[in-house]
Amino acid sequence: MAKKLALSDFRAVRYKLEAHEFAISERQDIAPTDLIDEEVWHGITRLPDDVAIRTSDHQGSRLALLYILWRDWITAIGDVDKPDELFHCLAEAADAFQCVNFLFLHGFYRAAVSELRTALELVLIGSYGNLRPADKDYVQWKTSGSDIGLFARFRKRMHGMLTNEQCKWLLEDGEVIDKAFRQLCGFTHSHPDSNYAALWRSNGPVYVNDSIRLTFFTTTLVYAINYLLIGIARPDFSLPPDSKILFEVDWMPNQESLAKAFNQLYKQNS
Repeated sequence: MAKKLALSDFRAVRYKLEAHEFAISERQDIAPTDLIDEEVWHGITRLPDDVAIRTSDHQGSRLALLYILWRDWITAIGDVDKPDELFHCLAEAADAFQCVNFLFLHGFYRAAVSELRTALELVLIGSYGNLRPADKDYVQWKTSGSDIGLFARFRKRMHGMLTNEQCKWLLEDGEVIDKAFRQLCGFTHSHPDSNYAALWRSNGPVYVNDSIRLTFFTTTLVYAINYLLIGIARPDFSLPPDSKILFEVDWMPNQESLAKAFNQLYKQNS
């Protein structure tokens, strides 16, 4: 039997922004014209709400770090008045990372990790665009969309064009970027070991500690990889201060490779 949270718990009350609080707003809100049925509302929200309460009960520090990393990412996007090829890719990746935080909180682990693939793919493509803005495949991607195998194609081309001083090894087959993308693809395509049945071991969403750990550590890994790609594409880029933790703590996945690449790419700017 579901029970309401005590009103003393800040999570118990929902808020609705007023029209003037939006950056883009055409008019004042109007009264509801087709209000959702209460049973339908609870049918959609009850399980995710339950996971959100349990996750925020026990994962406050992880949620705080993911929020800080997303906030830092916003500052890293670049100058809106002088956008490079990476700018719009980083802006889209910011929305993907924000979506990851929401999905993580509510227990939609597969969708969260799938969004991470989007963020990684965008940043690698944008990094390649910074290095080769006139490349015909890149221009085609910008003007008419993506195609199958673009990530691997651009990764291999970047590997071929970089020097050892530009962290060429990071783009090799079997290195951390290649392995991470392959792992993320499994969640995007709902492989048997990467689908909701495997992550929830039930119908869901439900709170599952192992899946929380998987989603959290995969998210921090993608942030770290993306900052390394930015370091390659923007040699003068300075890492946001609070995000340096990604390359300092020993609990990070692939910590040795990440630290090696960070020291190589950011030693003059850190």
